[in-house]
Amino acid sequence: MNYLVMGAGALGSVFGGLLAKRGHDVTFVGMDEHLLAMQRQGLAITGIWGDHFLPSVKAHYGTRDLSGVYDVVLLSVKSYHTAAVISQTMPYLHEKSLVFSIQNGLGNWETIAAAVGWNRTVGARVIFGAEVERPGIARVTVYADKVLLGSPTGTAPADRIGQVCADLDDAGIPCALCGDIASFLWGKVLYNCSLNALGAILNVPYGNLRDTPEIMDIIQGIIAEIFAVARAKGVNLPYRDAREYYTTLTDRQLPPTATHRSSMLQDMAKGGRLTEIDALNGAISRYGREQGVATPVNDVITAIIKGFQSKGS
Repeated sequence: MNYLVMGAGALGSVFGGLLAKRGHDVTFVGMDEHLLAMQRQGLAITGIWGDHFLPSVKAHYGTRDLSGVYDVVLLSVKSYHTAAVISQTMPYLHEKSLVFSIQNGLGNWETIAAAVGWNRTVGARVIFGAEVERPGIARVTVYADKVLLGSPTGTAPADRIGQVCADLDDAGIPCALCGDIASFLWGKVLYNCSLNALGAILNVPYGNLRDTPEIMDIIQGIIAEIFAVARAKGVNLPYRDAREYYTTLTDRQLPPTATHRSSMLQDMAKGGRLTEIDALNGAISRYGREQGVATPVNDVITAIIKGFQSKGS
């Protein structure tokens, strides 16, 4: 199978780069200095999974010069770019091409499926981290668990998803198939919604949030609302209830990531840059309205982030 990485940032570079090093046919598409550096000097991957160097990669700045069709698309763009990028990708798909969403947040799968159908849409739970250290170099910074792949509706071909899973695992990216991928994505959303926006609003690493009991009360409110919305939507979260997840967050998830500064904070620090709030707390608010579930805490968090975005634009 040949692979097209749409969104060759840090995460896309690690996925595509390790696949390419293992001998797979991989093409990268991006639109920043990192992509231009890949064209000039190749791609280096460093960090906790070792040092890897590809002196030459197939890298395109945008899709203008892209040609051919691809069996697998690894979509690795910010959620607010999903609709535009999947539209740009359509000419390079054949009738059996699969699109894998290796993205954060909620709503991406629905956007992809609206374009290609649920039988060609594959979800992923990605829980390792990477950053562009400098153009041309992607660093793997943290690993928490295997990448999980699955069909959100059970209609995408399991054998072909399994082949991609095997390719990734063989390339050094621990990967497994998952029968209820939505449950695990929402499990990651719990973590992101609890910490990401608050870290950005307060301009602090995650660990600092524990210093203020009132902030921890807000986090408990965020979690309780997510559980209520998930129940209304029929989503089975991988935790018994909000109390169990709050204990998991404070005792197991927060300590190893205490020094982490959220992606939303990094986006806002760049001045006027959009964030993924609409795919995180904003998605919980949106789903709450659709299901008739009140989400006042997530509503306020979303409004504050949007206020920062408006101020910076």
